[in-house]
Amino acid sequence: MAIFKFRLASVLRLREHVKEEKQWQLRALYDGLRELVTEIDRLERELADGATAPVSGRIFTALELRLLGERGQSLAKRIKTIRLAVARLDVDIAEKRAELAEAMRGVKSLEKLRQRHQERYWRKQNAAQQRFSDETAQRKYVQPDNRKKLPI
Repeated sequence: MAIFKFRLASVLRLREHVKEEKQWQLRALYDGLRELVTEIDRLERELADGATAPVSGRIFTALELRLLGERGQSLAKRIKTIRLAVARLDVDIAEKRAELAEAMRGVKSLEKLRQRHQERYWRKQNAAQQRFSDETAQRKYVQPDNRKKLPI
């Protein structure tokens, strides 16, 4: 029997490659988001620790209090800028998710097309094999002593 060959196999491989690339890009965006969220958590803990430090019973000078306040403000500003980056990253993630969904639909449609073509191919092969078997079964048996040739 002959082997089935899908004519659009190269297109299918290309679309699968594009889909995998979109998955890697989305995974990288999620990794970046996770890093930013952990950075925000770390900065918020640091800000909270800095806010409770003056309460520890130690006497601070005016300069030290000013420095603590400025440090708190700079941490709050960094947290705010990182949150803006997280918001931008969320938009990018939503776009990549939509692109990945489109790529997955493209791969899925080609896989269904390949499956339909393969089923049609095997039905034709089986029908041809069945016709051949039927034709050979319909031939008359020839006695070896008659030596007649069968029509082909």
